[in-house]
Amino acid sequence: MKFEFWTETGYSYIKAILEDGDSRVGKREEGSGTEITLQNETVTFDYEVKNIHPDILGLLCMITFFPFIGNEVEFPRPVSKRLYDAFQNECFTSKKDILFRNISDDIAIYRGDNVALSFGGGIDSSAVRHMFPEAFIVHEAHIKNDKMISSHSHSVVKSLGRDKGKLVASNIRYLSTPGGWHSWPCSVSTSLIMATDMNFGIILTGSIIGSCFLSNGSCFWDRLNARKWHGPSGNYWQSAFEAIGLPMFSPVTGVSEMQTMKQSLDLLSQNQVVYCMENDGSACLKCSKCFRRDVIRAYIQPNHQPNWEIYNTEYIHNFLEKRPLYFGHIFGTAISLKPELFPEWMTDRLTDVQPIERDWVMRVYDESFDLCPVEWREYLKSRVTSFIQPMDVFDKIELRSWDQS
Repeated sequence: MKFEFWTETGYSYIKAILEDGDSRVGKREEGSGTEITLQNETVTFDYEVKNIHPDILGLLCMITFFPFIGNEVEFPRPVSKRLYDAFQNECFTSKKDILFRNISDDIAIYRGDNVALSFGGGIDSSAVRHMFPEAFIVHEAHIKNDKMISSHSHSVVKSLGRDKGKLVASNIRYLSTPGGWHSWPCSVSTSLIMATDMNFGIILTGSIIGSCFLSNGSCFWDRLNARKWHGPSGNYWQSAFEAIGLPMFSPVTGVSEMQTMKQSLDLLSQNQVVYCMENDGSACLKCSKCFRRDVIRAYIQPNHQPNWEIYNTEYIHNFLEKRPLYFGHIFGTAISLKPELFPEWMTDRLTDVQPIERDWVMRVYDESFDLCPVEWREYLKSRVTSFIQPMDVFDKIELRSWDQS
């Protein structure tokens, strides 16, 4: 696969040129690996790049088109051996062994000083926004079929002003069918495209403990141990970011949704948080995500009293009865420590979920900061622990023993 990159007034573009060995059909680098078909070879950003480090541009090409690459790539500009070596990790090579055609030994490693937050608009990234007000907010507006998908988050970011945030529109989420990012790091592509111009030194995200250490609530997964094969970040994609000098890290890697909700309450009360868009861009109050958010909010906010009957539906019943229960640690905490807050039709369907005796979901697993590059570690750890108390040894024992199977 060969890539082209160019800019014009107000826009930047990356185009993939498919060659022998490449394919229009691939598997998404996320979740179960859904099969996807490439429909559009050109990524568009409504941001005109002034300067971009060649390794950042190369990484952008890889995260966007990895599912469709065959055995070789040629980037718009030569990249360093650091980027090539990152993709020699066995987590990548077990899927495909890719030859980089244009490598240069003369490319200095990228370094930046400023903090960016790749902002999704929901509870978790809003918690990071609350704890790191100095971070520059970057939010992607999704372009589908040449039309922008509306979201209240757009107005939230625009209200911050040019010095605090930027809304970047891109079609990157809808290049293929079915729609969706080709790899989960595509969620920070709008931060990557701006990084060199903005002197970003780290990209913060809102990935939480349920995703990073608890296998979506199924069981504990020792991500620290996974560094043996995933690289220093405990995730092979994040380790590629770190290798080129622009780490991507979530300060709430060791924090649950219970605590990110607590940290987001002020922004939530100001109507600056969007966690469901199914009702014309607003919360539908029907889906499992809205239900889980109301369970969390009822748990942490005494005056929040949802109308539980609107969730008393076959859809939610089926969700609660599926095992392993998605983000089961949230529900296990709720019915173990505050069962009186919740309706019987909910608690009756959760009697077999592993009980939680300690409120560790309201504390931070501070060992998670060992996954962060050392030059940023103390800054991030000290800030988060000024808001959230670290888990003690007994909390960590219960966390590590969490297992729905």
